[in-house]
Amino acid sequence: MKNYIRIIKNVERLGERYRRKYLGLYNKEKLQNNWWDALKFFFKHSFMRGRRDELSNEYCSFTIKTLEDYFSISDGDLDASYEKLKKQKEYFDKRCIWEFKNNKNIRNSIKHQDFMSEVAEKNPIVKLLITPKDEKKLFLGNDEDIMMVLDVLKLISDDDKKNIYNYLRDTIINSGVKAAYKELTKIRAVGDKIATFIIRDIGLITPEIKITYEDSKWAFPVDTWVIKIAHKLDCNSKDIKNIKNCLIEKCKEFKIDPLKFAAGLWFLGFHSLDILLEDCLGEIEIEDFTSANIFE
Repeated sequence: MKNYIRIIKNVERLGERYRRKYLGLYNKEKLQNNWWDALKFFFKHSFMRGRRDELSNEYCSFTIKTLEDYFSISDGDLDASYEKLKKQKEYFDKRCIWEFKNNKNIRNSIKHQDFMSEVAEKNPIVKLLITPKDEKKLFLGNDEDIMMVLDVLKLISDDDKKNIYNYLRDTIINSGVKAAYKELTKIRAVGDKIATFIIRDIGLITPEIKITYEDSKWAFPVDTWVIKIAHKLDCNSKDIKNIKNCLIEKCKEFKIDPLKFAAGLWFLGFHSLDILLEDCLGEIEIEDFTSANIFE
């Protein structure tokens, strides 16, 4: 039992390393005062869905640069850029894609030969997002990504939601974590994993937000990395909801921060080789893991 407790606590410490490594890049005050930085924070989370992280990061960077150019963000006048964004609100309606997709009865409408003429040519933002750029010839080739972008732009075109970081933070504080989760899952292509991922990281950046063990289920993302390690921690269900509940119960039992623990589980899975190769494993002790057969 002693080694088991140490493993749980070490995973929580890895969550702190996650916070420093990935979230230390963000300045909380800048996120709160700069709607463009807040939007970039959001996209760097919302694109991380069901594919290689490298490709998701490329799609995210492409989208950010495309919108930056289109709304003249690089000119430095963020208020003027936001006013320009609001004037483009007619192009943020994803129904132009959704109706085309249903009428053609296809999974990915962008691949259809008529998508350019019937949809993209009528919507400059969609057209830019499917137009290859630079030597990589990169573009958004999935209509789910494009509808997600349109939904987010539509959301922030409301003055009260201009800064999406503040909007979500204030929703958590004033209406609860579940309310923020529901708002996020209204966005196309944002499911449980992405919504909880965003809320978890807002909570880690803004520690004054107190999320209870009960509410942490709305801030506890479970992906393949987490599932693999969860099975080593006696959470053997194949159901994501059950795995999540099992892990949160362990946090409650051992008085562990569930947000840090969730981040630590992902960090351990994604960086397992790096952790193993560290001198004496730095902040974590290898004997703790070998004694629990966590790497078998």
